[in-house]
Amino acid sequence: MYVTIEEMIDIRRLGFMLTPVKVLFKSSIQNLKFGAFQTEAILEGSIMSIPLWAAKILEKNGFVEIQDEGFEEEFYKSVAKEKLLRDSLNLSQLSENFYLALLDFLDKKRSTPSTDVMARSEYLKVYNDAQDLISIRIRKLLHFARPFTDAGEVLPKLTLEEQTLLKILQKNVKDFVSKILEVGK
Repeated sequence: MYVTIEEMIDIRRLGFMLTPVKVLFKSSIQNLKFGAFQTEAILEGSIMSIPLWAAKILEKNGFVEIQDEGFEEEFYKSVAKEKLLRDSLNLSQLSENFYLALLDFLDKKRSTPSTDVMARSEYLKVYNDAQDLISIRIRKLLHFARPFTDAGEVLPKLTLEEQTLLKILQKNVKDFVSKILEVGK
């Protein structure tokens, strides 16, 4: 069965939304229920781990503040590493959920009111850095998509999304080369 990258990311994103995150309650809440989790009262200032999807809803409504787990630092370190390795075929190691966390990070930066000039500028910087990182990694993936190139050494450094992209690229490159060179006739 063939799964598109979009479908794969959507499926993985659903799983990512189940990831527990720490939240700080900004106000007291009574009778809170998340699936099997239920509590009668949570006091203001309490810290608790809850699924990301629930934390986002509570944060949007002003009840909690999601405690930053440091993705911003991971993001900028990853961008810096890839830019240093730009001219080589070496890839830095990204965390398993890097692109899912990046989607979440960009969503958070994008949701700032458009009247906040500094926040808009920060979002554009993150967006441009993300484009740079992705472009550098795609260029390297294209190298490993060539026929008769062993991608085995690079696979452990790829996220699941990148592995899927590499398989699609390899198939398309192979089909292109076969058609142009009429291999198999």
